[in-house]
Amino acid sequence: MEKENQMLKQTCDDTTSKHTNLIHTLQFTQFSIDTISETIVWIDADGNFVFVNDAACKNYGYTKEELLSMKMFQVDPLFSVERWNEHWQEILDRKSFTIETINQRKDGTSVPIEVTVNLVEYDGKQYNCAIIRDITERKLSEDKLKQSAIRLAELNATKDKFFSIIAHDLRGPLGTQREFTKILSENDSHFSETERVQYLKMLEESSDLVYSLLENLLDWSRSQSGNITFQPISILFYDLVQRVVGLLNLSANKKKVIISNQIPKGLEIFADLLMIETVVRNLISNAIKFSYSNHEVTIGISNESQTTSPVFYVKDQGVGMEKEQLNNLFRLDKKISTPGTGQESGTGLGLILCKEFLEKHNGSVWVQSEPNKGSTFFFQLGQTNIS
Repeated sequence: MEKENQMLKQTCDDTTSKHTNLIHTLQFTQFSIDTISETIVWIDADGNFVFVNDAACKNYGYTKEELLSMKMFQVDPLFSVERWNEHWQEILDRKSFTIETINQRKDGTSVPIEVTVNLVEYDGKQYNCAIIRDITERKLSEDKLKQSAIRLAELNATKDKFFSIIAHDLRGPLGTQREFTKILSENDSHFSETERVQYLKMLEESSDLVYSLLENLLDWSRSQSGNITFQPISILFYDLVQRVVGLLNLSANKKKVIISNQIPKGLEIFADLLMIETVVRNLISNAIKFSYSNHEVTIGISNESQTTSPVFYVKDQGVGMEKEQLNNLFRLDKKISTPGTGQESGTGLGLILCKEFLEKHNGSVWVQSEPNKGSTFFFQLGQTNIS
């Protein structure tokens, strides 16, 4: 009897020890599941939550009792009952896989998540044991990479445009100047007065193109490298336009084009002097370039409201543009420059520069045009004062 009692006692001790170890294991397992940062939920075939860990409560903002009374559709706005049925069938077929979706917290905020799906069977029933991770940081990184890729593509287009201008657009007129200078130097005595005037005129036009191109190229390169500081000041806009008109009168007179400054004399704008002068110079220069002889180029204001920024315009009565040209007009990766009415060359860089400089003012530029009916370029500054 004593021996049997000892054996029975030993058995009880062993059972108690095993029971204690089992409880400890269960507690340790529960503690591990509840202390990890990732959400773990069990969902049944009907989409009901049947188990959630503490991280699920923390990440969703619900209490454990609230979550266990809910369906997963209530936290995933992308799922409907119909889609869940399809999803459950996919779980049965594939057993384990990973998806990305959006979950909604109790406060209404949405969170991008990655869900590792696992089909498990317990007590004769099937469940989805889902491990859910917040991938907000990853998505932000992906967005930054996408933006970097876009920026890189833009920089490559910028580089290609730059080299194109250097290799072709600038080299061409400089080569022409060189050849004409050589011809005039070596054969001056053999030319008639008419030929000499003709060659000098062509040399002058080539010089004008090189000068204009270099101005834009230098301004643009400084803009791309961040070496142009935005320094807005109060400017009498009429006076600025008059100064630009004076610089361009020679080009206008050659084509018998009249430039009409219809800006109100009392108008002040708050803008960067260098940038806005570059915008006006390029728009008027382009208008002259595409105007027919004995026509007018007008710069004016189409909105004189005291409460909103005025809209300025530069209008010509020239060749106009096709729809395809309009769509690509301000794109750096598209070369849309066409010869002027006097066969003047260009690069399209001036309009790109206008767009960039106006955007630094929180402004914009746009155009209305029809073939053979002329073009009107509109621009607006984000910070403009009228006095």
